[in-house]
Formats: sequence, structure tokens, C-alpha cells
Amino acid sequence: MTSQLSVAERNLWFVALLVSVGLCLFYGLNYSLSEGVWFDEALTTYFINLNWGDLFHFISRYEANMALYYILLKIWSMAAESELFLRLFSLVCFSGALWLMFLPIRNYFGVRAAFSFLALSLCHFYLARYSVEIRGYALALLFMALMWFFWTRIVLDGNRGYWLWYALAGVFAVHTHFFIALGIFCLGLMALPSLKGRGDVGKWLGAHILIGLSFLPILAFVVFKESGQLAWLTTPNLRSLVYLGFDYSGAAPEASDLVRFGLLLALGGLILIGLLWLLYSEGGAKLRGNRPLQLWISGLVIAVVPVGIVFLVSQVEPVFSTRFFTPFMPFYLMLGAVGAAKAFRSWTLAPMALAMLFLAVSAHAYTHREPNRWAGVFRYLTEHCSTDQAVLYMNPRGQAAINHYQKQAPLDCGLKSLPFELVPENYFKTTDEYPVALSGLDSYRTIWLVTTHLSETEGRKLEQYREQVESTVGPCERVYSNVAVKLHRCSLQEKTEAMQAP
Repeated sequence: MTSQLSVAERNLWFVALLVSVGLCLFYGLNYSLSEGVWFDEALTTYFINLNWGDLFHFISRYEANMALYYILLKIWSMAAESELFLRLFSLVCFSGALWLMFLPIRNYFGVRAAFSFLALSLCHFYLARYSVEIRGYALALLFMALMWFFWTRIVLDGNRGYWLWYALAGVFAVHTHFFIALGIFCLGLMALPSLKGRGDVGKWLGAHILIGLSFLPILAFVVFKESGQLAWLTTPNLRSLVYLGFDYSGAAPEASDLVRFGLLLALGGLILIGLLWLLYSEGGAKLRGNRPLQLWISGLVIAVVPVGIVFLVSQVEPVFSTRFFTPFMPFYLMLGAVGAAKAFRSWTLAPMALAMLFLAVSAHAYTHREPNRWAGVFRYLTEHCSTDQAVLYMNPRGQAAINHYQKQAPLDCGLKSLPFELVPENYFKTTDEYPVALSGLDSYRTIWLVTTHLSETEGRKLEQYREQVESTVGPCERVYSNVAVKLHRCSLQEKTEAMQAP
């Protein structure tokens, strides 16, 4: 695998890759564990703790888009349900995806390009984050990489026996995230020039018909049953594309201009160098039979075309978000890795080391993850709660997050949840359906009040509840907050004790 490298260069690459893995784990796994689950991850932990009947009911009603992910993660969680173990599922998927992409890159562009690809992907601030998210993006990336791997065997190697595996991978892929259908669309179009005779056309058509039929329920769900989860998205403009270019290049929004523009321009320059090398190397601009050029173009199309399609669709129905393009980002990094290997040859490690430094600085600056994280809230409750207390939630996902942590480390105080304990039957209740008055308030010495990102109706209902709590239990004061989550303690006795303390 490393025969083209000297012993010294090989050892240096292994050191660089070990550093890359360390950076990925530090800025991905370590950060996520310290900050805790956020809203959508809390939703995932709640889903997979349901029985199978309730899980399938939830999927059909709320999020059919990631159905396969929930099913596989539920099976995975049967071994353990800790946050670390749930994140490891995504990390395993991410590792598998990088390996599947590594193989064709090594075969057609050399081991330096393949190692450069791994270094760029592992240090990338956005991929490091989603490599451990308790969401389906790493699994979607795994299936995207798997389909691309089979595509290379079919189109570049001429092995038509992989059409069945391609079709099966596509069937599973569209049930991890519906954006993968855009990647399949790209692969299908790029396979057309390689078809020879009716047999090839039949296999191509059969594979894509099977995938398309599997995708129809997801498409119908998105079109007719979308539950408002995407209401926070706005119509993108040209600036949105520029910012997405920064994200693709590994430049976090909080990084300095030097780092952001350095990464953007450097990666863009390397991609251009790689294209020029392919066009002027042996085989020239001729596409048919030029397998490296075909592979390079496949990476470009997968990275860029889905963005263009989504951008156009979003002018009518906004669905443009960086996280949705996570399964396509590594293909963009592949293009930069190829350019670096062809431009610098035996000195490729030098620019890659500089890129790793810039990527690490970018990842370190990246603090604007989903801000509504719950580990700190739970730690505060653990340290300060006691018996005869309750906690009031104004949305189910906040309660789902605390319930996840409480299941791992049960609170001795046994906090009662208000306005109701979360069960499948009331998860989709709107605040209009919440009880008018909180019952049994006089039996609690302290009420903990959890608030975050409330809608207008939730805010009005909260004010009604807060008046009831303060009139019965005592005044409320903020005791903990992060960027998005606030925790108030409402208790006359607690306030009196604080005032009397020396």
C-alpha cells in the first residue's frame, strides 16, 4: 500500500495521520461529550428508547427521513445506551466511509493523495462534529461512499456484477437521508456514458428503478407530511453559497479571516491544479478511457451538483442547510488532496501539515455548534436538587434530553416532570393542548424551570405557568444558563435560606 513511499516518508505520514485522528477525536468526540446532546440528538435518544411499535409510529408520523438510522441505532443501543456508545456508532460509520473513499483514491491517484484525503477529512471542523453526532449524517456518508465505491467498480473497472450491490446500497441509502437521492442522481447520470449494449442498459435501469421505488415513500412523506422541522430555514442567496464554500473548505465561521480565506483559496487552488494535471497528463482531456479523470469528475459532480439543485429548489421551498451536504463534503476534499499530491509529489506532506494546522485552528475556533446543549443543565440539577421538587419543561425535547441523562445516572431527588411526564401519546401535543393549570404545586418545595427557544405560543403558556408557580411556590431566579438554555429555580424557602446564609 505504501510501496511508492520511502521508509522515512511513510513514517512521517503515519505520524500525520495519528495527529489527524487525535484532532478529530478531540474536536469531535471530546467536545460533544463535554457539551452534551442538543435538541435533535435528544429526539434521537427518545426515539430509540421506545418499543418497536411506538418507534415505527413515530417514524411514520414525524421523521421517516432517517428511518434506517433509528432502526440500526436502536439495535446498536441494545449493547449499551450511554452517550459515548451512541456517538461511537456514528464514528464507526464515518471511519468506514473514509476507508471506502480511500481505496479508489489510492488506486487511481496514489497513496499520497489518499493519505492527504484522510488528513483533510479528519481535521475538517464540520466533519469532525458530524462524525460523532447522534444523528444519521455519518451513516448517510457511509452509504454515499459505498455507492461511489460500487460505482467505481462498475464504471471504471468494468465489473458489471456490482450493479446489484449498488442497487441494494441505494435502497438503504435513501432511508438514511433523502438528500442522498441527489448523490444517486449524479452517479446514475455519470454511469450512462459507460453503458454498452442492452445488458448494461437493463442493469442500469433496473438498479435505479428499484432505488426509485424505495424512495417514493420518503418523497411522499417530505412533500405531504413535512411536520415543520424546516421552518427555521430561509431562502438562500449567493452569499449562502460563499459561506457554504467556506464550510466545504474547513473554514469555521469563527476562525480569523487569514484562516478562512487561506483554506478557501488554498483548497480551490489545489483543485484547479489537480484538474490541469489530469487534462494535460497522459490521455489528455479525453474522458472515455481516462479513468483518473472520470474519478475526479465524479467527485466534483457529487460535491457541487446537489448544492446547485438544492439552491434552486430553495428559491421556492427553503431546504438549504450546511448539515444536509455533509455526505458530499469529503468528495470536495478529495479533489484538493489529488491536487496537492500532483503538485508537490514527494513534498506533499509539507502543505498537508500546514493545512492540518489551519484546520486545527479553525476547529478550535468553531464554537457555534447547536447551542442548546444539555449536559451542563443536568450537572447543575444533579448538584442542587433535592426531594419534594419538580421541573417544568415547555417542550418535549428538553425533557427528552434530561431523561436521557437521568437514565444513565438517576437523580437521587427523583424530580417530577411538569406539566406531564413524557410518553409517546403526548409527545406531539402543542402548548394549546397543555393543561390550563399545573396541578399539585403546593406539594413541591422547589420548582425548576427550564426554558429554551420558545415559540410565541409557548412563551404565553410559560407566563401563565410562571404566575401559578410564583404564587404557590415562590419567586423564580435564574441559576444557570448557556447560549440557549436557561434554568430558573422557583422557591420561597430556597431564596430565604440564601438571604440568611452568612
